[in-house]
Amino acid sequence: MAFLDVQDLKLHYGTRDGAVRAVDGVSFTLGEKGEAVGIVGESGSGKSSLAISLMRLLPSNVVLAEGKAYLGGRDILSLPSEQFRKEIRWQVMAMVVQGSMNSLNPVLRVGGQITERLLLDGGVSKKEANARAEELLELVGLPKEILQRYPHELSGGMKQRVAIAMALVMSPQMLILDEPTSALDVSVQAQVMNLLKRLKRDRGLSMLFITHDIALASDICDRILVSYAGEHVEAGSIEQVLTEPKHPYTQKLISSIPRLHDQTKPDFLSGQPPNMAEPPSGCRFHPRCPRAFEPCSEKPPPEFVVAEGHTVRCWLYAEETQSQA
Repeated sequence: MAFLDVQDLKLHYGTRDGAVRAVDGVSFTLGEKGEAVGIVGESGSGKSSLAISLMRLLPSNVVLAEGKAYLGGRDILSLPSEQFRKEIRWQVMAMVVQGSMNSLNPVLRVGGQITERLLLDGGVSKKEANARAEELLELVGLPKEILQRYPHELSGGMKQRVAIAMALVMSPQMLILDEPTSALDVSVQAQVMNLLKRLKRDRGLSMLFITHDIALASDICDRILVSYAGEHVEAGSIEQVLTEPKHPYTQKLISSIPRLHDQTKPDFLSGQPPNMAEPPSGCRFHPRCPRAFEPCSEKPPPEFVVAEGHTVRCWLYAEETQSQA
C-alpha cells in the first residue's frame, strides 16, 4: 500500500472572473517511506495549491475542494478539522512553505518559535522542549546559540534551516517542501539540498518536493510529476523523465536547462500559461505546443502508459500505446 495516495484532487478559487481551477483532478502516489517525489512546472501550474490542499491550509476564497488523500490508509481530507490538526498536521505530515524565510515572527526569538508546537501539543516541559530545539538545530547544522536570536539576526540560509527545524519538531514521517531554496544563492542552496538528502537517507523521511527547477528536483527526487495548468501531464522515475521525456512540455522544460559540456543553446518555451478561469479546450498545452495536431484542441488526452511506471497525457502516444496493447 502506498504511503500517500492522492485521488482526483481538486481545488478551485473564486475570483471576479470566475472559478480558477488551480488543481483540477490530480492523482498520484508516494510509494513508500523515504521516497521523494518532485512536482515541477511553471509558476501558476498549481504546485503550491496542491501542497496547501494536502495540509488543509485553505484560503477563504476556495469555492471547491474535493478528492481523497490516503495517508497510511486514512483519508486525511475527510477527517474533522480539529482531529486533522491534532493527529496529522505537523505530527505525521509537515510543510516548509514557500518564502518560509519570511514566515518567521520577527518579534519572537527563534527558540520560542521552534518549541511553540511542542509546548502546545507535545505534552513536554519547557526544559524538554528547549533540549529538543537544540537537538534540531544541531541536526540542521546550526549552533544552539541561535535559539536566543531574532530572525533578523540570521542570514537567509540560516532562516531556511530554522524553518526546516520547525517542520521537524514533532518528528513527522513526511515533509512537503514548497520551493525550499528559491530565495537562496547557489552555495547556500547546495547546503540546504545536502541537508535534505541527509534527512531523507538517515531518517527515512518521505518528501514531496515542489519546484520550478527540474534540474534541482533531479538532485533529490526518486520520481517526477510534471504539472501544467492544474494537471499532471507526465509522471515517471527520475531516469525516465530526464532521459526519455515524452510530453512536449517536459521536453521544453529540460531543453531550457543550460549544459556545461554541450554547445547546444537552451531552448525556451514561448507563450504564457493559460487563464485557469477559462482554460483551453482539449489539451491545455496545445496553444503553446510545437507538435499539436487535430485532436489536441478538441479532446482532453487521457493518461497513456508508455513504459512501466511512466505515464503521459498527450495524444501523440495514442497509437503507440494501442499497438503495444
